[in-house]
Amino acid sequence: MEHAIAVIGLGFVGLPLSLVYASKGHPVIGVDVDELHVTKLKMGQTPLCEPWNGQTIQEALIQTLQKGLFEPTCHAEAAIQRSSDVIVTVGIPVRSDGTLDYTSLDSVAAFLGKNLRPGMTILLRSTVPPHTTRNRFKPLLEEYSHLSAGKDFFLGYASERMAEGKAYEELTSMPTPVAGVNEASLERCSELLSRICSQVIQAKNLEAVEMSKVVENLSRDINVAMVNEFANYAYSIGVDIAEVLSIANTHQRVKLLSPGPGVGGYCIPNAYYYLAGTERPCADLPVSSTSRQLNDQRPSAILAVAEEELKKLKKDLPSAQFALYGLGMKDFSNDLRLSPSLEFIRLLRERKYLCRFFDPLTQHNEPGMCHNLEELLEGADCLIILNRHHDEKILQLDKIKKLMNSRPLIVDTRSWIDAEKAKKKGFYLCRC
Repeated sequence: MEHAIAVIGLGFVGLPLSLVYASKGHPVIGVDVDELHVTKLKMGQTPLCEPWNGQTIQEALIQTLQKGLFEPTCHAEAAIQRSSDVIVTVGIPVRSDGTLDYTSLDSVAAFLGKNLRPGMTILLRSTVPPHTTRNRFKPLLEEYSHLSAGKDFFLGYASERMAEGKAYEELTSMPTPVAGVNEASLERCSELLSRICSQVIQAKNLEAVEMSKVVENLSRDINVAMVNEFANYAYSIGVDIAEVLSIANTHQRVKLLSPGPGVGGYCIPNAYYYLAGTERPCADLPVSSTSRQLNDQRPSAILAVAEEELKKLKKDLPSAQFALYGLGMKDFSNDLRLSPSLEFIRLLRERKYLCRFFDPLTQHNEPGMCHNLEELLEGADCLIILNRHHDEKILQLDKIKKLMNSRPLIVDTRSWIDAEKAKKKGFYLCRC
């Protein structure tokens, strides 16, 4: 596989990106440090849940392996030697104190620098704080390679705008901004992206593209915090927040997102810290900071609603059985990274409540994990819906009613259950 594209990092971004390039006929060598992950990929196994141009991502993976267009490996040096273009998808984790951990990205930069050859193209394609490409990534590449970016090799940054569950569609059809350290780098990186992207947007400034990606994520964090606040208010006055938002969004200049149990995943919860957590001085971000706090506190606020409603139903809280449906960080996902559902479990256990949980897409090896919906709901007093899935069983209210205890409570954080139908069936349902 000569003159391949090397993709560094085979996670939620790197693997779909590799498969899209391979699906267009471009040989790809995917590099990852996790040996077990690479072994499973070679066998055609991936835990990702992605519809893939009429297939599953597992089917797409097997086909590209059979065609010899995709080669997963842990042997990074050999992969770079056989590649002329390198795309880096390694992320920057946020520590518990809000500071940024550049360890992996710095390590990749140093490694690439040691293996760079004149004429290669390096494209950084993960969410990073402004100035990362120019002031951190580029100096490390140059230090270890003794080559000059823009002269001896080409370097650029491109936004990754892929949403889980829409990887194939958005990697190919979503407009993709890119910038380079100079004009030559911009042209080379644009050409690399145009092999799969229908629209490449050439930007003048690296920092503008880096910041635009962070702002895109942060704007969703702020929007969700706003509608969660509206949901709290609507609950307090006995109004259905789903109906409120449905009416408000008929205004042609209004686009409110849906409330939920919080915000999870790798991108949106970390966006604020990519601006506020940098070492460089920056302006205050009071709206962003408050939104982040509101979304972090969302599980606690919803649990308080559930406790209040159970008390109204004369339920004994210490003996009440809580059932959590959905573990992923968002609807139709099995990604547990920073999932609000895990915070719900922690809070329930902290208060020593009885708790079971279930997700049709996820296995979570902890006490309380159920194998099916029936096991989850048997004898439950309160069902808290945290995710929507392609699971019609949860909507079969007659069957659910028979499984749960008397005076069953549903706390629907996703506005999924038909409120009127639930009330007619004898449920106590609230949205918040």
